[in-house]
Amino acid sequence: MNFKRVVIGSCFTLVYFSSLLYGAEAMIEGPDGVTSQLVAREAQETDKPQISMMQSYYAWKKELREESGLSFGIQAIMLYQQAGDTLADREDNGASGIFRFSGSYKVFERDNGHLGRIEWRVENRSGFGSLQSPSNLSGAIGMHSLNSGFAYSDNFDTDLSVINWTQGFIDRGGFAIGRLSFDVYLDAFMFQTYSRAFITRSFVFNPTLPTTGVGALGLVAKGFVTDNILIGAQIYEANAVSGEFDIDTLKENEWLKAVEVAWTPAISRYKLDRVQLTYWHKDARDLVGAGAGSGWAVSASHQVTEQFIPFVRFGHSTGDGGVTTKSALSTGFEYSPWKNHAWSLGAGWAEPKQSELRDEYVFETSYRVQVTPSINLMPDLQYLIDPANNPELDSTWTAGLRCILTL
Repeated sequence: MNFKRVVIGSCFTLVYFSSLLYGAEAMIEGPDGVTSQLVAREAQETDKPQISMMQSYYAWKKELREESGLSFGIQAIMLYQQAGDTLADREDNGASGIFRFSGSYKVFERDNGHLGRIEWRVENRSGFGSLQSPSNLSGAIGMHSLNSGFAYSDNFDTDLSVINWTQGFIDRGGFAIGRLSFDVYLDAFMFQTYSRAFITRSFVFNPTLPTTGVGALGLVAKGFVTDNILIGAQIYEANAVSGEFDIDTLKENEWLKAVEVAWTPAISRYKLDRVQLTYWHKDARDLVGAGAGSGWAVSASHQVTEQFIPFVRFGHSTGDGGVTTKSALSTGFEYSPWKNHAWSLGAGWAEPKQSELRDEYVFETSYRVQVTPSINLMPDLQYLIDPANNPELDSTWTAGLRCILTL
């Protein structure tokens, strides 16, 4: 049976099925999605800022949102890291930023909760001055699978990385079609975001999962078939390149496909309490000489108390698919002792596909503080063990400071 046909058929079946279901807000994306980020910012803006100019700005945004259905936000995620040891002749520090202008326009919302909106995100990822990016710093350390500065690159040109139509069927599901950020939907997980607890790839995005460009043409649909079971399917153009709005590669007819099923004790608890299984397949890509690959991933989290949320995730891949990691496991928790404060601790392991490379391990801890509604600071410390591409180094560390500015 052709897996691509199964995924496409599943997407359209879910689109139809979801259209029969109504309740509260659509729940198809992870915490790094456009709407998820905008909702989080709106919640932060309810805390009174100290600067009267910002009070006026937030009030204007709220009025615009309520009267026209237009929401927008500006976000700068900036990271500096210092490493203890690197390969010979390589710099031991790095810095870069992720800059985003995101927005959502609610075209309609019916009384029964059925809604439709247009989402967009203009994005740039670039370095600071002569410093290398944190992603490249990880290479200088010799990390193979567990990139210690994942996503903080210096070669992502300004791009319309997201432009799509999102259809919501309140509290029960929805679908999105257009130019999508695949990591928002693929194995979507509460810690799968650049603005929460972690920086290492072990926690931010499962190392055994495939990637495509940030901004790939695709379709994703997810919906609850019961009050406890969610199913989903998604498909993306496999040759998309981050920072490039180019659809010529569509003619290659090569795709990244995935299906998923999740269990939650209640729909209202889905974001925090769930167990999720994802199966994926990525076609061979002739343009880059990469073979086909497939794999599966499991993610689980549970809010034990209002302050304490542990998690675990595992993944395994076979073949190629551009994935360099055979198996990976991570676990950890977030603890919030006070409002706007959160301490996180995690441990991760990864087994490279190349048998000659040794397994990698990481321990990461951070403390996140929402200083004002617009400024978030997070010191971060990582202890890296057995960098696979640096066999002479048994362990090292990176210390970093992340600052997030939202407007």
